[in-house]
Amino acid sequence: MTDLKSTNLSVKQKIAAVAAGALMMGVMWHNRGQHGFGAMWGMFAVATAFVLFIFALYGERRTMKYEMIPLTVLSMAITVGGWGTFNSQMNGYLTSHDYYTDAALEISPYSGLAIMLILGFGWAPLFSIVLGVLFSKRKYCFKDYVIFTGVYYAAVLISSITVSHLILEVINPQAVEGFKAGLAEAGYDMTPLQAYIKNLGSAVWAKKLAYGRNYFMSIKSISSVVGAIASSLAVRIVLKDKFTAAVSVLSNLACAVAITAADLVMILDSDRGFLAGMSTPAWIGGTNWDIWEYATGFLYGLGLMLIIVCMPKKYTDSERDFKYSPLFKNKRLGAVYNIMFTLLFVFGVVVARAFSYRLVEMFVDSELVDNLVLVIICVLMFIPFFKAVKKNMLVNGLDTPVDMPVSSFAAKALKFYVPVCTLIVFLTGKEGRTLALIWFPFNTLFSKGGVSELWNSGKLLDPLLMILSLVAFTVLFCSLTKDKKISKS
Repeated sequence: MTDLKSTNLSVKQKIAAVAAGALMMGVMWHNRGQHGFGAMWGMFAVATAFVLFIFALYGERRTMKYEMIPLTVLSMAITVGGWGTFNSQMNGYLTSHDYYTDAALEISPYSGLAIMLILGFGWAPLFSIVLGVLFSKRKYCFKDYVIFTGVYYAAVLISSITVSHLILEVINPQAVEGFKAGLAEAGYDMTPLQAYIKNLGSAVWAKKLAYGRNYFMSIKSISSVVGAIASSLAVRIVLKDKFTAAVSVLSNLACAVAITAADLVMILDSDRGFLAGMSTPAWIGGTNWDIWEYATGFLYGLGLMLIIVCMPKKYTDSERDFKYSPLFKNKRLGAVYNIMFTLLFVFGVVVARAFSYRLVEMFVDSELVDNLVLVIICVLMFIPFFKAVKKNMLVNGLDTPVDMPVSSFAAKALKFYVPVCTLIVFLTGKEGRTLALIWFPFNTLFSKGGVSELWNSGKLLDPLLMILSLVAFTVLFCSLTKDKKISKS
């Protein structure tokens, strides 16, 4: 491997890295909230951007292999939870699913605060561990990943049929009583625990009952926290890695604070709760959800980058003169893995899915056409990926799918990835919440007082926030990577 410059950042560079990471995560989490990117698929996109970001800045380390890109991305998205009705509970009310729009229980806003913190702490616990592994001095093997992953899922399963139900009764007894009433109203003679076990925690089943979806999602979120704590303890006690265990806890806390703090914008216009009597400002308009999504990503990215830049030098410095060691010794197996996962899944399927779904919905409402367009795009993407990996790994005998160090590849790829995802949101889709700039009444925009009118109507904040954040991130990231050598491996 060519000797590359140290990845130790100066104080100014650390500040720029924290700001860039926060802005990028704000933009990508906002994109995550749009159709085509949503739920776990949206987290794949968020994770890809963040993984590329840290690989670009710190990728000159033996732990940061090409093959770790899809594994790290997967670790952030695979544990993704669901909101249930959590994001309005800090206003002092517990509402039910849309089937029961009139159903609402008065609860303590502190119950809402607790469930939001729980949701965030258990959002990406496996990623929090893998993040520590990428910087840890301890060498991890396949068995170690099996241990902390297995502990997480075992703890989640056991907790979901035992202690999580007791914890929810302490945190929010009204949630339990509400679901009991919902079961009785629907004619079910069973306890909430029995209903959860019998229906395997299915939110699809539960949402048809008053307060059912909230109960099931609360149990899942609490169980994920138990799993997060158990897996971090396994890393500390079984694998004896104090550093990674500490990073995992801090990262989970960063997500908990981010999701909870950003949620304040969702509890306006209520007569109860922490912001009782406060109305939504006109300049926010109807974009509360979008602002919450953006703020969650911004604060999470801020927290994660603060954790990373504050790591001692020995954990973040580049490791010089090391020989790249691929994840698979078998060259053909390594080539197949890199084609299908490092390139096609991470950079192909996730983006193609969002683009095809949003493009098709502009013209026709057909899931069949959605999937057909997705397959066509993926096939077209597979061809160049296949040719590149075949040439580099099977013909030229390289250990990497792309003929450059992973840090250089990440720096180059991210400069395209974030803008492409954002343009998909801006230029496709029928909702057009972030297409306000395209659909502006331009006669109003350029008339006297037009800008003020649009601002006060809430039509400017969301698109301006996205555009300015994307521009600021691009400038900061390019300044951080301008000296990155595109060296041959």
